[in-house]
Amino acid sequence: MDIDIAPVPEAPTSLDRVAAEISTLCDRVEEIAAAGVRAQNEGLVTNSGAEQRLATEVTGLFVRLRQLHRQLSEDKVAMVAAVDELKRGTDGLALELENKSREAAYIQREIASTETLETIYQSIDLIPEEEFLATAPESCREDVDTPHKLMLARLRYEVMQRDMLMEEKARVRSKRDELRIAKRKRIERLEKIDGHLQGYIKSVTLLGRSLTAGGLTSSSQEPLGDDSNIAGDDIEERKSPKTPRQSRGDTPRVGTPRV
Repeated sequence: MDIDIAPVPEAPTSLDRVAAEISTLCDRVEEIAAAGVRAQNEGLVTNSGAEQRLATEVTGLFVRLRQLHRQLSEDKVAMVAAVDELKRGTDGLALELENKSREAAYIQREIASTETLETIYQSIDLIPEEEFLATAPESCREDVDTPHKLMLARLRYEVMQRDMLMEEKARVRSKRDELRIAKRKRIERLEKIDGHLQGYIKSVTLLGRSLTAGGLTSSSQEPLGDDSNIAGDDIEERKSPKTPRQSRGDTPRVGTPRV
C-alpha cells in the first residue's frame, strides 16, 4: 500500500531567523519604551520631531511584530496540518507493517507445512535419479538445477515412459485379441472336422458289422442227419427251382452308407 505524504510547506524564512528577528524587535521596543519612561521620569523635554520619529519607529516595529506573529500562526497551522498528515501516514504505515508481518508469518507457516507435507508422488515408483540422468533425453534434463525442478523433470519423464508402455500394452492386447479370434476359428474348424470324422467312423463301423454278419450267414452249414433226411433233402432240392448260389462276396449290403 503506497501512502502519499504531503510535504511540509516551506516558510519564507527559517524559524530561527524569525525568532531572532522577533527578539531584536522586542529589544528595540523595550529600549524605546525605557527611553521614553526615563525621559518622562526625569522631566526632560524632547523634540516633537524626535518623538514623532520614535512613534513612527515603534509603530513600524509593532506592525512587523504583527506580521511575524501572523506568519508564525500560519506556519504553525501548516505545521500542525503536516504533522497530522504525517501521523495518518505513520498510522497507515504501521497498519501496513502489521499486515505484512502477519502475511510473512502466514507464509512461513505455509512453507513449514509444505516442507512436511506428504504427497502422492513420494510413494510413486519412479525411475531412479541416476538412471534418469543417464537415460533421459536432453530435453528432459534441461533446467534441473534445483531439487524441485529435478523432481518435475523426473515426473515428466515417468509420464512419457508410462505412455509408451500403455501404447505397447494396447498393441499387445490387440494382437492377443486377433490371436484369440484366429484360435476360436481354428477350434470351430477342428470341431467340424471332428464331427465329420465321427460320422465316417460310425459309417465304417456299420459297414464292418454288415460285412461280418453276411460272412457268418454264408459260411454256416446244416448238420447231417439219417438217410431219410438226406433223401428228403434231395427230393426237395429236385422239386425246388434252381437258383444260383450266392458267394460270400455277393452278400447284399443292406443299410451300408457310402463313404
